[in-house]
Amino acid sequence: MNKVEFLQSLEEVVVAPLFIGNSVDDLDKEIENNTWSISISGELATKLIVKDFINFFEKVISNRSEQLRDSKIGHDMFLYVWFDWQSAQIKFNLISDYNHGLPFSSDIEIIDELKLIIAEFLRFPYHDGIEIEVITDVDEEIEEDIRKELLKVFLYKING
Repeated sequence: MNKVEFLQSLEEVVVAPLFIGNSVDDLDKEIENNTWSISISGELATKLIVKDFINFFEKVISNRSEQLRDSKIGHDMFLYVWFDWQSAQIKFNLISDYNHGLPFSSDIEIIDELKLIIAEFLRFPYHDGIEIEVITDVDEEIEEDIRKELLKVFLYKING
């Protein structure tokens, strides 16, 4: 898949229907229905730029804002984006703003620049998988540093 085909394939994500919960009890259903993951090959990572993904997320925000306004549900939602290096995917989700905190079991760092997460995703050297030699060569000190690093999450409030 080339860059143009990849960006076109993201259009179905842009227009995907949004599930909007009515209470805190709907959090699991919001997570299940409103989570998207994006994977790319190493070759494609060299052809894409941060602006490609910024444009994509601007379209997503616009579409989800429209869906939320049209729903007349009466509350806002949080869009949050993170890079999951274990799966080599950029992920994002939307949950209602009455949920207190984001649904991560680990400590997170909220950042206000989406481009930092996208840049980390594009620079990741293992989009095509991690070779077993790399995994076995990681020494304990590096492994400990990795565990200490907080997951960076971009957070954006979409008004209803």
